Amino acid sequence: MNLGNKIKKIISINEDSYTIKIKYVDGLIINVDLSLIFKNPKNLAAEIIKGGLFTKCYIESGALAWPNGFELCPDSLRMKIKEKRHSKTG
Repeated sequence: MNLGNKIKKIISINEDSYTIKIKYVDGLIINVDLSLIFKNPKNLAAEIIKGGLFTKCYIESGALAWPNGFELCPDSLRMKIKEKRHSKTG
């Protein structure tokens, strides 16, 4: 997998299930499940939940970011989706 992927835009946000649908610069669209991070949040993720900031995410330099400085690497989000697809087929 090539590294250096960038997210182009956020398509939708579902605060109830902690999922965000994103589109990458190359056109790939994925639905990212962030429940592992936000159901039992710690540190910066806890600040996001306590402050009601989950839906305030945005794209910064191609990464998924929140106003408190929390960022998720677009490459790691993409790799998780690829791993999940591979484990279902393999």
